[in-house]
Amino acid sequence: TEGSGPNTPKNHKFKKGKKNGKHKHDKQVNEEGSMDDSGNESEEESDQQRLRRLKAMREAERKRREQESLERQALAMSVERFAIPEVLFRPSDIGLNCGGIAEAIVESIEACDAMFRAAMYHNVLLVGGNAKIPGFRDRVETELRKLAPTNYEVRVYLPDNPVSYAWEGAKYFSKQPGFQERYSVDRLSWTAMKKMGKSQEEILGKK
Repeated sequence: TEGSGPNTPKNHKFKKGKKNGKHKHDKQVNEEGSMDDSGNESEEESDQQRLRRLKAMREAERKRREQESLERQALAMSVERFAIPEVLFRPSDIGLNCGGIAEAIVESIEACDAMFRAAMYHNVLLVGGNAKIPGFRDRVETELRKLAPTNYEVRVYLPDNPVSYAWEGAKYFSKQPGFQERYSVDRLSWTAMKKMGKSQEEILGKK
């Protein structure tokens, strides 16, 4: 072997190889553009990377908006915002031969026994998504007041959430004791009784 003392070339080669490895690592990192020769972060490179990233984000956002604009179906609204809700009160405007909401309410109440009509005019409840149209409750009450008997007080009530209010009421009603026995019938019994010519009242009465 070559030398055996403490300052042999063998030891010197080991130190030199380690140093060369460090320089190779520094060179590789610099090529990636994130650190300099001293191991510190390069501000110039990070700024360039940040700019490239922002440009890529802006380009992606521009393409996304262009795609949305191509897929979007725009419908310009003018007097339709008022004309469409008006059909609920005046179906004849579009050629329908039927009454509006106020007329339907009057027909429903008048179909009940006379002893209940005053209370029903006083407790009209609006449900469904159409009830959320601005001014809908006031319009119904005004139209209904014109058609109701003068000696009846008319009151139209709009709940906080008319969309789910009817469902909540049905859920509460179904939890009453004896609901299944008094108001429900299984499908097989219903089908059999209908074939026998029984009416709905007779079917529920039998049950």
